[in-house]
Amino acid sequence: MMPALSGARRASWLLGSLLSLSIGALGCNDGAAIASSESPKDSTPPTDPPVDTTTPPPPQDSTPPPPPQDSTPPDSAVHFCGDITGGSSGTPVHQGIAFVPATLPPSRFTSPFGATIYTATDPVCLGLHLAAARRLYASLFISFTGNETHMVDANGFSMTLWKQRVDRFRNVPMDSYVADGTILGHFIMDEPSDPSNWGGKVVTQAQVEEMAQYSKEIWPTMPTMIRTWPYYLKGGQYPHLDAIRFHYLDRWKPLEDFLAKNMQDARDLGLAIVGGLNVLNGGSKDSGIPGRADKKYGMSASEIRDWGSRFLQEPDLCAFILWEWDDKYFARPDTKAAIDDLAAKAAALPKRECRKP
Repeated sequence: MMPALSGARRASWLLGSLLSLSIGALGCNDGAAIASSESPKDSTPPTDPPVDTTTPPPPQDSTPPPPPQDSTPPDSAVHFCGDITGGSSGTPVHQGIAFVPATLPPSRFTSPFGATIYTATDPVCLGLHLAAARRLYASLFISFTGNETHMVDANGFSMTLWKQRVDRFRNVPMDSYVADGTILGHFIMDEPSDPSNWGGKVVTQAQVEEMAQYSKEIWPTMPTMIRTWPYYLKGGQYPHLDAIRFHYLDRWKPLEDFLAKNMQDARDLGLAIVGGLNVLNGGSKDSGIPGRADKKYGMSASEIRDWGSRFLQEPDLCAFILWEWDDKYFARPDTKAAIDDLAAKAAALPKRECRKP
């Protein structure tokens, strides 16, 4: 077993090992980013969320799963996915809670980052990338469906299309990766409550549970996670959903009120909690850092440090996600120093899986 590395040694080793992995990620990516707007359109969330009281419909996709595939990829597949080498053959070592920049390129798996949200686009490449992530002690929240445009038809969200996207990966062996922490969970959907993502309609509470149940039928041990506001799930029953993700922006201030409401609502749902910050578009105007959207601002170093440190004091967090990776922004010395501080705090926390408490 390879001993745990210091931050500096791990950073150097991971960087050299993962330069080639970025080629595979690019080669296997069909452009299906996980991202949507990453913040609700309405700055004032409704206090009375729609509650779906209907009985969940039966599974719509009756197509039998494809036959088992040979798990040994041909040489041509290795070339297609990239020349993935390096790392350790020992048992992965993961400390604290996962500290994750979303959409982090694999070549950036260096200290303080050893995790990300990964969009799977090809079964063979996924198998190779999981093996590489294990060797590099990296962890992944996996989206098997990608951008919401792949799951919308004339009637809005299509459960059939969602299941078809998931079914592409049902024969990839993943149980051992869940067991050793390489896979943190299945990211089943982003923003079900935003009708602009789903052809003008929302994804219902019953559909959220149906997706989580379908995932568990394929991968019983893999945690399921969704990004939405806790209020949107209130009143529903989610025996197969493990975790909920939400993050903070300056326009939701004050932070204390934001945490008091959303953390309690998530606890009431009985879900593990994935917190985070929208660092690229969630800063105050005072930061002076242009955001990616009009009239939006990136978080300053002090905002990252202060808001993130307070968020990480919440006792129920199982992971912390920064939205999203940007080379220029993350290269700022002040930003890097603040994020390093948060990463150290996350690493010092008790290790938690993103499963129901």
